[in-house]
Amino acid sequence: MKEKYVRSQSMGERCDTRWLTLTDKEGKGIKISSADTFDFSALHYTDKELFDIKYGHDLADIYRAEVMLNLDCIQRGLGNASCGPGPRPKYEIQKNTVYRYAFRMSPFTK
Repeated sequence: MKEKYVRSQSMGERCDTRWLTLTDKEGKGIKISSADTFDFSALHYTDKELFDIKYGHDLADIYRAEVMLNLDCIQRGLGNASCGPGPRPKYEIQKNTVYRYAFRMSPFTK
């Protein structure tokens, strides 16, 4: 799920997901599922590590064997008004709003 950005940043987000599996070479792992959709990314770097390095070609220096799984129920839309409009209101994360989501983690074997 790696992208080749010049400036390293968060990447590989998958949207509108209902389930995913993470397995080892033998096909054993976990399944994560939800009645609602969720977003996720699975990388060999933490968000902080991606933020701290300067260029994407430095990713090899911070690679780790472990997979960092991020599960998100919501993400803010693109745009920051620095050189154009910000996101439309329907894509903003609303203040004073409670967001809830649930997911199930279960053992998985291919």
